[in-house]
Amino acid sequence: MEILGLLDTLEAIILDSAKLPFTKKVMVDEDKILSIIDKIRLVAQGNPGSKVIGVGAEKARSEAAEVPEMSERSREESKAVEVIEQAYQMAKEIREGADRYADEVLANLEATSSRILRTIKAGRDRLTKTTQAGAEK
Repeated sequence: MEILGLLDTLEAIILDSAKLPFTKKVMVDEDKILSIIDKIRLVAQGNPGSKVIGVGAEKARSEAAEVPEMSERSREESKAVEVIEQAYQMAKEIREGADRYADEVLANLEATSSRILRTIKAGRDRLTKTTQAGAEK
């Protein structure tokens, strides 16, 4: 089925994605993931299944033969929905982890910048005092 192929592709993208250090999280290409999810939706919408209607024995037999296939399709669609939900949850966790990491990096940068600015100010103050003392002599 086409949905299984798309799910395999989705799984491959997740498994091949770059891992975030010290976590079980990965960074994925959002556009690729969303594109595959859209394709899964299109395939699922294109296979809505049909109902058996009493309009003739032949049609009823052919539709009855499709019941196992429809059941399989329904299971695949349920599995696809589950995978999509997991992918969205994973993406949310990845974004949150990336935000936390970015905040830590920015906090460290802020602290380092503050120390550097204090050092510069102290150096300028010392230079100003030295210059004023030299001018007074």
